[in-house]
Amino acid sequence: MTWTERFEETMKTPAIATPDWFECIPEPQRAEAHRLVARGAPVCVKPAKSGGSIVLFDDTEFVAGVFQEAAVAEQFAAAWNHR
Repeated sequence: MTWTERFEETMKTPAIATPDWFECIPEPQRAEAHRLVARGAPVCVKPAKSGGSIVLFDDTEFVAGVFQEAAVAEQFAAAWNHR
């Protein structure tokens, strides 16, 4: 993956808890998203079945982001976990 592709992938998913991130969450799941954010639930990175990586809130199946490259997913997760 080139630097430009990595940058574009990073820009696709807004940071967790931002207004733009909440807008990406389907309406029926937004209340749960607000609960997870309010309690500061940490996230983890797992391989996606279709390739790439997903960022999930710990001990849930709630997806916070999907990325083609694991390193980008790790950066996204670290930004939330280290806030």
